[in-house]
Amino acid sequence: MNSTQNPVYHTSVEQKRHAQDVAKRQRMGMQMPKLREILREKYRKRIIETRNKCTDANREIQLSELRDILRLELSEFEADLELEQLILDELLSDVNEWYALGEKNVETLYVEPDQKQKDVLCPVCQIKSLQRLKGAFTCECGIQFEHSANGEQLQELLQQQIASHELQCTQALRFFIEPSSGHLYNMCGSCDYFSSV
Repeated sequence: MNSTQNPVYHTSVEQKRHAQDVAKRQRMGMQMPKLREILREKYRKRIIETRNKCTDANREIQLSELRDILRLELSEFEADLELEQLILDELLSDVNEWYALGEKNVETLYVEPDQKQKDVLCPVCQIKSLQRLKGAFTCECGIQFEHSANGEQLQELLQQQIASHELQCTQALRFFIEPSSGHLYNMCGSCDYFSSV
């Protein structure tokens, strides 16, 4: 098997470097590679120290930035807490006002039995009393409707309609003024009860 071509060797980069290193050691002697090894080791240490210094400096910068960001967030958080406390105090004062108004309205709803109730309670707002003016009933809540009955008759009509509805349904009737006619109507959303007063 005679071949006219040169043989092909498959050598890796590491094998080539090792072969070069061995050849240099044989040429230069034993002291030269030791000096190179020492210089390499010093250079490696210097690179590691420089890298550690840069990393530590970056960490310090990042930590200081993080501290500044945390301080800023905490100050905003404290401002948010103060704002939240102000809002909470305002809401509590509103709730207290609503509660006081509710208590006042409850007091006006219940009248002692020995006193005669002369005013008819507004069926729409259920807070103020109705006033009779020129054949029409008006309330301070802003409603106005016409009805031929006087105050006592209107009160009886309202009581009768509420009682007849309560026989069929447990929900409360809602009273409203129909805008086109100006008459008082009542309805229930759950049982479809609808009637005019």
